[in-house]
Amino acid sequence: MAASGTRDRPRDARRRLGLEGVNTLVQTLAILGAGAWGVYTFVYEARIKPGLAPPSVSVKTDLVRVGERGDRVAIRSTVTRTNVGQAGVRVLGLTYTVIGIRARFIEPDTDEGKGAAAREAAFRASLSGSASVDAARDYVRESAGPPILRQGVLFSGATDLPSEPSDLNPGESVSRDVIVYADRKAFDAVRFEVRLTYAKEDDPPVRLRFEAGADGVLSTVPAEPCAAPACPLRSTDFATEFSLW
Repeated sequence: MAASGTRDRPRDARRRLGLEGVNTLVQTLAILGAGAWGVYTFVYEARIKPGLAPPSVSVKTDLVRVGERGDRVAIRSTVTRTNVGQAGVRVLGLTYTVIGIRARFIEPDTDEGKGAAAREAAFRASLSGSASVDAARDYVRESAGPPILRQGVLFSGATDLPSEPSDLNPGESVSRDVIVYADRKAFDAVRFEVRLTYAKEDDPPVRLRFEAGADGVLSTVPAEPCAAPACPLRSTDFATEFSLW
């Protein structure tokens, strides 16, 4: 019996060594797997995911009265474009339109002023069938003639003519200042409209051209047909108003 127990000891030792080897191998594979997953996660977050994200640009306009001469008011507009996405962005076109606005006030003792109840009834009737509503109690806003100012820029990639590039890395911002002069005898307020056309930095550039709508607002459109979903172009519009009073 003693001899049999002696013969079993090497076998038990080999079994323990085998189990320890398997355990060590499993731990090693787990460590390697965790490291590989960490590397993949880092590469995905740093490289792959940003490349798959759509481009996204925000636009902000800050308006400040900077001077007056007679009835003329000088307004400085600072337009800031910011890449708020995860992918690099190529800005292709920027247009800027300033429109004068008049406020026509309705006197209460006129026929139009006495029709307030009818206007309110018409407004309420339009609520269920309108995509947007705009009604003031005693005045009407009107665009005053053609735009005061129109400016546009086609950046590198949008034209074959000499032009500067305008690429934005994630989180990067670029500002542009414009001085506008408005006649407060002719207008009560001005509206600033900014339109930005851009694409992902890795996408092929698209040629653009300027176009003025029926209302005179300047914009950029593809020079050649660019049908969705293959067309990489994105756009951002922003408008704000400034009182001349």
